[in-house]
Amino acid sequence: MRQDLKSAPSAADLTKNVVFSPIRGSGLVEQTVRRLGEAIEFGLLDSGERFPPEHELASRLQVSLVTLREALAVLREAGYLETRRGRGGGTFVQGPQPARTTSRQRASRLSSDEIRDLNDFREIVSTGAAVLACSRASAEDLELLADFLEQMQTASSYLAWRRIDSRFHITIAAAAKSARLVEAETNIQRELGMLLNSYPRHPRILQVINEQHAKIVRSIRDHNPEAAATETQVHVRNTAETLLGMSVALRSAGSGVTAVPAQVRTPHDPANDGG
Repeated sequence: MRQDLKSAPSAADLTKNVVFSPIRGSGLVEQTVRRLGEAIEFGLLDSGERFPPEHELASRLQVSLVTLREALAVLREAGYLETRRGRGGGTFVQGPQPARTTSRQRASRLSSDEIRDLNDFREIVSTGAAVLACSRASAEDLELLADFLEQMQTASSYLAWRRIDSRFHITIAAAAKSARLVEAETNIQRELGMLLNSYPRHPRILQVINEQHAKIVRSIRDHNPEAAATETQVHVRNTAETLLGMSVALRSAGSGVTAVPAQVRTPHDPANDGG
């Protein structure tokens, strides 16, 4: 039976609420930079979008004004933000920046056990989100997901595709009407990006992944939690095999040895890839 959540926020609104939710723990400047920078990278904050006034934003993030201004200065220096003076001024999103050259170096330090652990967690989070979305997604949420499917079909580059891909999965979590799931999926997409963003893949492989995405959306639209769980698990497990293969290749390249893990299916088969 479909849950009545007419009063619940849309996926887009919930995602924004999570972006501007309180920041916890220590290293508040660094956490603020990461939170806002990742939101821009994933497209959760659109290019040209204006931030709330500094006093309001500091209150929502529950950080001091000094902390916020330090974080915004770092993001401006990195090219993520710009500040405009005068009437109609404020702090505006510049848009995603080019992928960092350190991605492969960071990825090469991930062990196979760490990658499996990440993907086990992803399977639980992403599958649970898709199942909940079957009963909680609004018409607006489904329209947004369908729009992402179209954008991925026509993406101008692999990195552009990856940004939409990340936002697609985060939006499914938001369609489940769970701020915790949105936060978890955002963290997962950040970690996945360390491996996936540096490895452009053949258009045929991306087409297979797009088809997997479409099956997940169809299951949510049809309010079919069993199908949503199955399609999400297939998608996540195929991505896990791809990540394991990349990880072994990275470490082998560093040691001068060529190796392919036995548990990974052949990478030239598009049906075995994921995103």
